[in-house]
Amino acid sequence: MNLDGKRLLICEEALTGYMAHFYSWIKSIRKLNMDVGVEVEIAANKEVEESIAAEFSAHRTYSVDNWTGVYNFDQAWRRYLSVFQHNRLVYRETKALFEQTKPVDCILLPAARIHHLIAWRFLCRKYLGKHFKRIVIFILTSEAVYNEDHSSYSFKKSASLMRKVLRSFRKYVDKGEVLFAGDSHITCKEYETLSGIPFTVFPSPGAALAKPPENVHSEDNNISKGPVFTILGKSVYDKGIDLWQEAVIRYLNAYPEGNAHFVIQWGAETISYDGRLIPIREELRNSTRVTLLERSLTDEEYSSYFQKADFLSLPYRRKMYFNQISGVLIEAACSGIPMIVTENTWLSWAMEEYGAGVTVIHDDAEDLYKKLLYCIENWSELARAAQMKKDVALAKNSTERYLQCVWNEGINEAEKRV
Repeated sequence: MNLDGKRLLICEEALTGYMAHFYSWIKSIRKLNMDVGVEVEIAANKEVEESIAAEFSAHRTYSVDNWTGVYNFDQAWRRYLSVFQHNRLVYRETKALFEQTKPVDCILLPAARIHHLIAWRFLCRKYLGKHFKRIVIFILTSEAVYNEDHSSYSFKKSASLMRKVLRSFRKYVDKGEVLFAGDSHITCKEYETLSGIPFTVFPSPGAALAKPPENVHSEDNNISKGPVFTILGKSVYDKGIDLWQEAVIRYLNAYPEGNAHFVIQWGAETISYDGRLIPIREELRNSTRVTLLERSLTDEEYSSYFQKADFLSLPYRRKMYFNQISGVLIEAACSGIPMIVTENTWLSWAMEEYGAGVTVIHDDAEDLYKKLLYCIENWSELARAAQMKKDVALAKNSTERYLQCVWNEGINEAEKRV
């Protein structure tokens, strides 16, 4: 795909530093567009770190990052008022940006919320066709409230405003001038049900769009003579690291001569939903079969540990990950690495679609232990299955597909629904 001469503007008030996903998302989106000839500009927070501002030649545009919880007031009326106040601010600051910059072909909002959408509705009315020809708006958070087993859902009372605002874009959506997007087919379907406005499911920009780490482990060259089970990323309770700890310790005790090895990144305190601190147990610290990483990893370190993984452990809790994607899962699938995921979540859907591995019962350390043993016993079979699905994962999460969705080139309506 050649997009020489096209101009893209990425607007993100939450781009302040290297934490969270905003920097990695925007870096990936910027690179893959520049690689095909697109000129990319970035509008960031006014407090963006100097090194990032220099790397992106970023415009210091937005003064408030609403993702920081600055509007999490106890009183409902103050929360509602803040939505309109923040939209007014976004409108004014984006208008000032437009007055300083040249027109672009497309604007991309990586993570919009109701705090931005009203402003962009008015910006579309004033500037669409003049300062920009098309806008792609990603909405990644959910307005749905699910029952206990996640078999049905309703919408929050506050979703009525979101419904009204989304519907106000209808004429622009019908013309192809506004595209609403998400990275989870579940969340996209929720918003379509809420508003009747179509959403397009995109590949994840921060995961497989860059070349995924190549898995270099196998039964022949595995230094431990057994599979390496790896869990990487932020050690939050949502990701079930406490369940994995229980399963691993049970294995270590039951199989003192077992040859499986475990790489566990536990770089921050883990707090349960009821406020309890989840400690790292001494059995984990003292085992020679466990590599415990109690720190953040550089990109090079992450890639190194990822490359040596034979299984990725993702026993994520459904409360957060029923409809939320996992970049680690996409990396694993694109690298041909089997995985352990929680049943009835986005992860289990994605694994069935373009990965391989086993599912575990939600929040169940006993079942997780059983599936750990199953993976050890069926390592070769699961590894072969993951390798066979690798090309499917790469196609689903390709740079080409992402660019086609952004620029509305070479992709049909059926493909947008996948």
